[in-house]
Order: sequence, then structure tokens, then C-alpha cells
Amino acid sequence: MQFLRLNAFQLKIIAMVFMVFDHVHQFIPGTPMWLNYFGRLVSPIFFYFVVEGFFYTRNRMRYAGRLFGWAAVMFGGSQWLAWCFPQSTPIHNNIFLSLALAVVMMMGLEWAKWDRKGLFLGVPIAVVAAAIAFLYSEASLYGVVMTLVFYFCRNRKGLMAALYVGVCFVLTIGLGMNFTYDALFLFDAQWMMIFAIIPILMYNGGRGPNTKFTKYMFYTFYPVHIWILFIVGYFVKLNSL
Repeated sequence: MQFLRLNAFQLKIIAMVFMVFDHVHQFIPGTPMWLNYFGRLVSPIFFYFVVEGFFYTRNRMRYAGRLFGWAAVMFGGSQWLAWCFPQSTPIHNNIFLSLALAVVMMMGLEWAKWDRKGLFLGVPIAVVAAAIAFLYSEASLYGVVMTLVFYFCRNRKGLMAALYVGVCFVLTIGLGMNFTYDALFLFDAQWMMIFAIIPILMYNGGRGPNTKFTKYMFYTFYPVHIWILFIVGYFVKLNSL
């Protein structure tokens, strides 16, 4: 059924809409918890496409550099807003850093395939990138694991789906979470990232519209919508006092 197959542009648009729902709940007080559910699908979709982008890009160093550059822009803008609104909760969101470190980790894994020299160079780079991502990036362990699953199972969709669901189950529900309504739907809905495999499997391999606008729309939308929602949320809190 062709209508169930989506290209990269369409899937990213869906992820962007879900991202807005999630961040509305994060930054604007009084919004319902169910908005957060949509956000659990976003990060896996973008990690899947950063792996795809890694294999399609003509210059992996430039690809990583671009992501690190946008991570710096995100950090600088968020710090400036924290300075402008000192009574607010700082913005910790920066998925660009998680994605950039994922690219570095994959570069290390690719270098390790070359020869013995590549192995001694690539493995430490991959390990260090994974450790930094785990300890200091927004996606943390989830980002590292998603990168590895999508990287090693890229051409085996059935195995990828099974491994992704299994790993997500262990990392979220399997590590001691209570199977109660409050625990699953009110306290921590991270387990819902399991459902991201559905839109990922709907990917048809096509890029969709490919212009400078569509390319940088995704890079600019992420920080801009977060900063706007942060400001709106600040004044909502201020008026509720």
C-alpha cells in the first residue's frame, strides 16, 4: 500500500510536529501530559536519519562539523535566553550535540574496519564519543544504543525492528519500572519510544524535496521553536503568579 510509505522529508515533518507537542508540554505550564507521548517518537526518527545521512553524505567530517556547529548555536542561544530571563529554568535541550557525537562514533566504527591501524584509531574514538554522549548529551544512553542498532542493522530491517524494540523495552520498562498506569503514563512515558519503529519502517528510501530550504529548515526549526516556547512559557508562569 503506497500511501503507507513515506519519504525522509515527510517523516521529518511528522517528527517536527510531534516535537512541537512535546516541547509545548515541556515549556508551557498546565498543558496535558499526553502531549509528551508524541515526543517519545521524535528522537529515534532523527537518530535513524542521522545514520542514513552518514552513509549518504559525501563528506562525513563536514557532516559532523555542521551538527557540532548547530549544537554551538543552540547552546549559545539558550545561554543568552537564560541570561535574559534569570528566574527561568535553563534550557537543556540540544539534540544536535547527541547527533554530532553519533556521527563521530560511526566514523570511529568505520575507521576500525580498514586495517589494524584503523582499528587502533577507530575503536578508541568510537568509545570516547559514546562515553561523552552517554554522560553529557541530551539523548544519553538512548542515543548511543539507537545509533548502534540503526548502524549495524541498517540493511536488515526485520532484525533492526526486533532489536530496537527489545533494547528499548529493556532500557525503559525492563529496568525496574512498575507496570501501573501512573508509572507508564504519568511518571515516565519514555517507553513509548518503542512505537517509533512504526514510522521508521514506513520509510521508502526516498529523500523527497531536496533544496537548501528543506535541508536547513530542519536545522533552524529545532532551536527556534524551543526558544519561542521557552519565552511563551516564561510569561505564562509570570502571569500565573
